[in-house]
Amino acid sequence: MEGLTRLRPHEYLASHRGSEIDRLPNEILSPIFLLAVGQPQHWHDGSDPSITTSPTTLSHICRRWRQVSLGTGSLWTQIVLTYPTSNEQLTCALTWLSRSTTYPLDILLDFRDPDWDWEEETHGFGWRHMEAVLSLLLPTASRWRTLELFTDTWAPIYAFLLHTHTIGRCLEKLEKLHLARCNEYFALKGEVFKPAALGKHLPLFGGAEAAVPRLREVTLTGVHVDWSAGHWQPLSCLVKLELKYQAADVMPSVAQFRQILLQSPDLETLAVVGGGPQFPTGNEGSLIAGRGSIKLARLTTFTFGFVDAHSAVQLLELFDFPALRELNLEDVSATLQHQPPEDASVLLYWLSNPSYTASTASIADTKNTDGNNINFYSSLSSASASSTSSSSPFLPLGEVHTLALHSIHASRPSLKRLYGACPSLSSLRLSDVCDEALALLQESPPSSAIQNLLPVLDTLFVRGGNKELFGRVISSSAREATFKNTRFDE
Repeated sequence: MEGLTRLRPHEYLASHRGSEIDRLPNEILSPIFLLAVGQPQHWHDGSDPSITTSPTTLSHICRRWRQVSLGTGSLWTQIVLTYPTSNEQLTCALTWLSRSTTYPLDILLDFRDPDWDWEEETHGFGWRHMEAVLSLLLPTASRWRTLELFTDTWAPIYAFLLHTHTIGRCLEKLEKLHLARCNEYFALKGEVFKPAALGKHLPLFGGAEAAVPRLREVTLTGVHVDWSAGHWQPLSCLVKLELKYQAADVMPSVAQFRQILLQSPDLETLAVVGGGPQFPTGNEGSLIAGRGSIKLARLTTFTFGFVDAHSAVQLLELFDFPALRELNLEDVSATLQHQPPEDASVLLYWLSNPSYTASTASIADTKNTDGNNINFYSSLSSASASSTSSSSPFLPLGEVHTLALHSIHASRPSLKRLYGACPSLSSLRLSDVCDEALALLQESPPSSAIQNLLPVLDTLFVRGGNKELFGRVISSSAREATFKNTRFDE
């Protein structure tokens, strides 16, 4: 038995020809093949590829297996094309499309080159290559169920948007869409979209003409579309929306952003990573909707990656997420610039202090010779020592059970107030954060209020922090009995 466990699925099955498996009817053998092939959700989860088998391999075992596999259309629905494309790869995809008959398709297009030199013009996958791929896929658009497209440059994305603007009424089975131009640096403050010649905002699947009744998940990473009224149809009725790493000058305006979100009242997961929508300036500022004007009653998971803490507060003031249960915060500029992050205390104070507003940020700009914010930080630091933290009623941290902080560096008082506003927190994930975020969890003297922070915390994951400090935290008498799951990654 030990020897058999080392065999891959098709090797094991092939070794048992003439045994019980040959007595199985086709109606049972076919589902077994589907289990051996695996599901599309395993494409990106780091699973060992040896646990799945290609349908082509199954079809080459014997005559009967070939007959069963070719007669099982759902076995051939996972269409994968990767860089560099070749005639052999395209021919194989065409064969699978034919064998999948009328079944819904799960399509993964990954044209990223790990050796790319960051020059748009020199990439080995460009406009004409994307057109060749689309010539195969567009005739099957009515069967697309999930579509994921990853590129390094903009030209293939632009070609996709341009050539799919007429198929909007054919996408009745589409459930999930992920378009990604994987160049996160466009999210940095001051960056503008490039190449400018291809910066036109194209409607997604034709915009108003689109009919995507089943589309529930959309992720646009470094990809902008036409955000104007009348073209929101593909972005309505979603349960998950992610807008990530886009240049600020191609993001929607605040008004457009608000209307897009309100088109999906059942939204459960939202991610805004990067600069966020464009806020009006001058006299137009009075047109911004009021605090809490973007209410999403069913949203439970919110991921927010910011490039500037003060601007972050300005955006967060618009949200009202009464059902929030998981919050992920990341200082994107620190992650991308590979340098010490800026102080995010102003953001943490806002999250834990309902009376703070974005206009207060101007006070925080008054600094002493040491670079500390005299008025703002000193007043809230003293307040934290004499009052109990309470989060904004629009982002109720008191009900949040999972908090993740990525590249967050802030003052000890601001972190203390944030933790104090999360009494129901059971899971804390810290990645490349300041030591204070972890040190606050240590055992404290009996007279200190710190020991009352996060009273029900039982899960702690830390990556890239102080390993010695992590050991002291999980072994402290105040925490040792409560932790059920802990992990430290270098």
